[in-house]
Amino acid sequence: MAMTPGRYSAWFKTLVREGAGIVELAVDGKLSGGDDTFVYDGHWSQDGERFRASLSAKRVVAGPPGVFGMDRVDIVVTGLSDGSATLTCTGFAKQAPGLKLEVVLMRLGEEAAS
Repeated sequence: MAMTPGRYSAWFKTLVREGAGIVELAVDGKLSGGDDTFVYDGHWSQDGERFRASLSAKRVVAGPPGVFGMDRVDIVVTGLSDGSATLTCTGFAKQAPGLKLEVVLMRLGEEAAS
């Protein structure tokens, strides 16, 4: 089953650090979002159960180090969607290919997305 476009709470973790933010998956395949110090911009796609997202994360305000310890990273994540409200993905940053990224996306209720 496919991922549903909408707003998701995102939790992410590497061996360096963990964090959380909000991600919007648009119907047209665009991805946007952010957290306290970074903005995210990219694209997502679904092929059957396979979910894939490619995005850039860029620091916009001073704050603690990001999960990769860099101020700008290009990230690729993949996962399998069973159609539930939660999706677990793994990925990496092109600038740190050996550092595994874990991501959990949890769909926010319609009342929270308004």
